[in-house]
Amino acid sequence: MSVRPGEADAVQTDRPAAVDGHETLPTVREVMALDAVAAGGPDVLVGGPALDARVRWVHVSDSAGVARLLNGGELLLSTGSAWPTEAAELRRFVDELVDAGLAGLVLELGAHHPSAPAVVIDTARDRGLALIVLHREVKFVSLTEAVHGRIISAQTEALRARDEVRERFTALSLRGAPADFIVHQLAQTLGAPVILENLAHEIVAGEVPPALEEELFTGWELRSRAAQRPPRAGEVERDWLIVPVEARGIRWGSLIALPGPPHPAGRAAVLEQGAIALAIGRLADGDADEWSRIGRRRLLDGLLAGRFAGIAC
Repeated sequence: MSVRPGEADAVQTDRPAAVDGHETLPTVREVMALDAVAAGGPDVLVGGPALDARVRWVHVSDSAGVARLLNGGELLLSTGSAWPTEAAELRRFVDELVDAGLAGLVLELGAHHPSAPAVVIDTARDRGLALIVLHREVKFVSLTEAVHGRIISAQTEALRARDEVRERFTALSLRGAPADFIVHQLAQTLGAPVILENLAHEIVAGEVPPALEEELFTGWELRSRAAQRPPRAGEVERDWLIVPVEARGIRWGSLIALPGPPHPAGRAAVLEQGAIALAIGRLADGDADEWSRIGRRRLLDGLLAGRFAGIAC
């Protein structure tokens, strides 16, 4: 819904959910690069990491009580005509927006606010809220249409890509593709290293650049266990993507994808489809333990190739 300020004060934002986490949603920084926003002569007053917040939808309102109408992730457009005038109330107003999960605040300068109030700038900076002012009047309807179009287009692309990934890995499972081949396909699809491990954190199959194999696989069990427990104080959480391989209440292991480029379907969705294909394969194997055979063959191949000479010594 796109209207001028004041017309939507009593209406809560309706917006689509992200297809896969937040990967399909634009950041405030990306929204600021749209032509419709550039037409307003935007000036970023509070930026930096705040501009990396994901925008789920756009809400238009001048109401001082707009925070109660937000669900989180909105970009708020306003002329500030009904904002509080006292500094303490303005500070509380911005605090409430941040507490509601607002992604960013865009203020159109004009008769009501020739410039952004200093207390709004200070509070936004203290709370890490992106604050942008527009020096020229723009049609908010044009701006919201541009942002919503960007969001919906990305989500449509993501849904299409997700269908393609699902079809690909469903076909692999129906053809009885071995686990190591599925891991290979996952790595190719994600453009990143992918490792399949069992419940003991032993590597079953891995698709990793040869130059990284020794560094990554040495001490793998300890590294994997550390990555899958909650981080302790002072530790940096690993940016590994981890999905369990399980079905019918039985878990066999985990798929782990190392950092890589974004995927239109969402990296987690791709890895989940691979996990489903692997789980179907385990169910079809019955008592046969294909994973153990693959793991032994992988280790033997590595030893013969001299890749793990340091470990063997």
